[in-house]
Amino acid sequence: MHQEFNPPHYTWTASNAKEAENILSAARDLLDAHLKTLVPNDAMERHDAQRTAPVALTVSMNLSGLLEQINTKRTIDNMEAGLADGH
Repeated sequence: MHQEFNPPHYTWTASNAKEAENILSAARDLLDAHLKTLVPNDAMERHDAQRTAPVALTVSMNLSGLLEQINTKRTIDNMEAGLADGH
């Protein structure tokens, strides 16, 4: 029985660090599953396929909200340290 695979396209959106980690893991798992479908029984051939199988991937990540939290925390920590020192 012949089965043809049509090229799926995936788009995920994350709004926090945990969701971003989950999406990156899911993308890796999906890629691994497709490579195992291409080369099911030979790990060396699959390793070679990783270098030759055409895949398009674009990652866009905005860390500005996280950096704002880091900067705010550092400012608060510095202020608290100054109060503890009596300054």
